[in-house]
Amino acid sequence: MLSCAQRNKGITTIEVNVENQPLVHSEGNSALISDSGVTRARLVTKVWEAYSNDTVSYWYYPEGIYVEQFDSLFQVSSTARADTAYYFVRTELWHLIGNVILKNIAEETICETSELFWYSREPDTSIESIRTDKFVKITTPTKVITTEGLRSNQSLTKYIFYKNTLETEIDEDNSATE
Repeated sequence: MLSCAQRNKGITTIEVNVENQPLVHSEGNSALISDSGVTRARLVTKVWEAYSNDTVSYWYYPEGIYVEQFDSLFQVSSTARADTAYYFVRTELWHLIGNVILKNIAEETICETSELFWYSREPDTSIESIRTDKFVKITTPTKVITTEGLRSNQSLTKYIFYKNTLETEIDEDNSATE
């Protein structure tokens, strides 16, 4: 019991820099993300922390993230998975880090990379919605493409590769010269 007469004996004061502490810490999360009243995505994560100061507001997912993006019929059009993620609230920019895997509606592993930026504000028609300058591996049922750099739309149906190579099966029965 502490009284005014004891003058805080045995109590230690610890200074804490509140700017380095999360405003919110939550565990075991699953959330639906909507835009203009329409559900656009589902997000699942073990840990979510929200930070905010005078210059930046962001969400931090230190133990990984899984996101499903829905089309206009509320069917999954693409998925994203990463070991760590940041979401910058004002710019609507996702920064995915570590074992990033994106799949499109055809369940193709369209992108495996170590780092990726996803501008969720961009319309699906923008080829600049998803981008990375890191090594990327794209696997489809018929080919494997490796590249340094990728630009894509939101649903991963239109994309541009940079510095790429292609591995595909060659039918030895058909010769190139006839």
